[in-house]
Amino acid sequence: MSDNPFVNVPLLLLHALSATLLLGAVSHQALALWLPARQQPAGWWRALRAVHPERYTRAIVFLFCLTVLLGAINYLRFRLFVRADYLDAHAPWATGLFELKEHAVAIGVAVLPAYWVVWREPSEARTRKALTTLLTVVAWWGFLVGHVVNNIRGL
Repeated sequence: MSDNPFVNVPLLLLHALSATLLLGAVSHQALALWLPARQQPAGWWRALRAVHPERYTRAIVFLFCLTVLLGAINYLRFRLFVRADYLDAHAPWATGLFELKEHAVAIGVAVLPAYWVVWREPSEARTRKALTTLLTVVAWWGFLVGHVVNNIRGL
């Protein structure tokens, strides 16, 4: 446990690392879905898009759950100390951003089982695109808001 009563730094860094890995996986899958490479990968951009997006599903589900779990462990300290003592007094707009992040992540958790099913079973490409895009937006929103809120006060 950290000496800082406001946050457990190793857990926060692990949370950030898992969020970064999640961003990479879900962004890669979304890119391959929306802009699939039609030819053999000749360059960096085509190689990035010439993947099998279904291979990312397990990693995305695991990383989403891990990121949410690590965030939940850090959440109590954040809610009690950082938000109450600092954000509400010095940056109330950041509190609002974080509230939106909480809601977005809750929607992402609720959508995760449907996402898992549409990638395991043959389904419409539109359904896969919609759920993958939603999870991509939620992951990016959560990452950016978490990064901004963390940097307002610092570790």
